[in-house]
Amino acid sequence: MTGVQRTVVWAAVLSVGVLLVGLGVFVGVTRLDDADKWGSVVGALVAVLGLPLTVYGVVLARRPSSATGGQSVTSSVIGGGVTQVREVRGNVRIGGTAWPVPIPAGPPAAVPGPGTAGPGEPASQAVTGAWTAGPVQQVNDVGGDADIDR
Repeated sequence: MTGVQRTVVWAAVLSVGVLLVGLGVFVGVTRLDDADKWGSVVGALVAVLGLPLTVYGVVLARRPSSATGGQSVTSSVIGGGVTQVREVRGNVRIGGTAWPVPIPAGPPAAVPGPGTAGPGEPASQAVTGAWTAGPVQQVNDVGGDADIDR
């Protein structure tokens, strides 16, 4: 989680806490009959707002797994080639290729934030901020034999 995301989460937690304390004080100083009426209104609003959010969450959860992960090469200097293989239901053969490639002059200037898929996400392959003079090969979820010659 980035610093901005942590700040947003803490601001949301703090806001919800202040809201709950304020609601508790409001209900505490009102009469029991009025508090019961307000409780009913708040409960109805939460139910009305929660139903569409629940449906949206179920739709997102049922998306195929390939939509959650991905392959990316971001802010990298690679003097050879990149091979990323993912979700193959057969055999994979990556042939031995000579890589007579000069070494890059220096590391990448700046590394921006992560792309659409990053470390920790399910079924994702990412090369970020790398500086290499040879091949980068990543193989994930092969249903048969993986034969990699170097």
